[in-house]
Amino acid sequence: MTASFALGDVVAAPGELVHGWFELATLPTGHRERLPIVLVRGREPGPTVWITANIHGDEVTGLSVVHGLLEHGLADRLRGTLVAIPSLNPAGLHARQRVSYLDRRDPNRLFPDFPPEPGQGSDHPAVLEAGYARLFAEMRRADFLVDLHCYGLRACCFIIRDRVLYRRPEDLPAARELADRLDALCAWTGLPVVNEIPSDRYLQARLHRSVSGTALLQARIPAITVELGLTGAVDPAARQAGITACLNVLRGAGMLPGDIEPVVGIPIPRVEFPVMRDLVPRARATGIVHYHVEPGDVVCVGDRLATLSDIHGRSLPAGGDVRADVDGWILALPHGVLCYEGEAVVHMAVPDTGPPVELDPNYDPSIAR
Repeated sequence: MTASFALGDVVAAPGELVHGWFELATLPTGHRERLPIVLVRGREPGPTVWITANIHGDEVTGLSVVHGLLEHGLADRLRGTLVAIPSLNPAGLHARQRVSYLDRRDPNRLFPDFPPEPGQGSDHPAVLEAGYARLFAEMRRADFLVDLHCYGLRACCFIIRDRVLYRRPEDLPAARELADRLDALCAWTGLPVVNEIPSDRYLQARLHRSVSGTALLQARIPAITVELGLTGAVDPAARQAGITACLNVLRGAGMLPGDIEPVVGIPIPRVEFPVMRDLVPRARATGIVHYHVEPGDVVCVGDRLATLSDIHGRSLPAGGDVRADVDGWILALPHGVLCYEGEAVVHMAVPDTGPPVELDPNYDPSIAR
């Protein structure tokens, strides 16, 4: 018999779907900042999958995906446990902004950092960091994690796959095994897979402290970030793609019956090489941007991506013709009308020659001795 599963203030018995709360922080007014949680406990044993959303308060399609997923009568069919958190940032959600009023930093950089080595000090966590640390302690029970995001104004749906980092030579076999499980999780979704930026830039940007980065690199849980198009509103096509992708994860993990279903209604670009995300090309002038491509379009070197004009509509004589300098495909068109010199005109999935598993470039083994 499958045992009950507890999180926050609720307990789910086998065959139950229950709603409750996880306390994130106590406020000076005496109120509490709480995260909504939904637990679905199957009658039969199986893996535990966490699906989280809305760590950025203005990225709302993922929240709607969680609601749609829970309409599928999961309690009667599920093996194992689904932990669903519709909003990791309710403070940002009700303020309609990316960050929380509890901390003006990016909340997707506030999950726990790597533990300090012996002799190294560490800062006392801020209130939101402490709350997310308590949540992460519970998250360690997961077998897989899917974190739902939105990418931008006009954007594709895709998976961001972090690179698996390790610190000691003897850890390499386990890192490769984790990478294989991560690849399986990506494949189950049916969405295009885009590798994360190179590890030195990744660590500098503190992406190892994202929801998925912390789960992957510290808890060694296969974890992905799912980007679902438009920011600021629910994109219906992206919502349906997200629901299908999440159901596919449950099927792939053996928690639901049936085969993996194709994701339809959105672009699924296909190229013959692995890709990573990058902000290229950059504008060589400031102007009004006119795009000649759409998210999901596959492009080759030399293809025209956009034209920059002056306020009268005349093409700029220098820097007005924006062309691809690498092969790949279009992730997003980040600008509504204006593009300033030095900004990325488009976001692209570009060829990735980096390894999916690599030694942590910031780790100093002499400190650990």
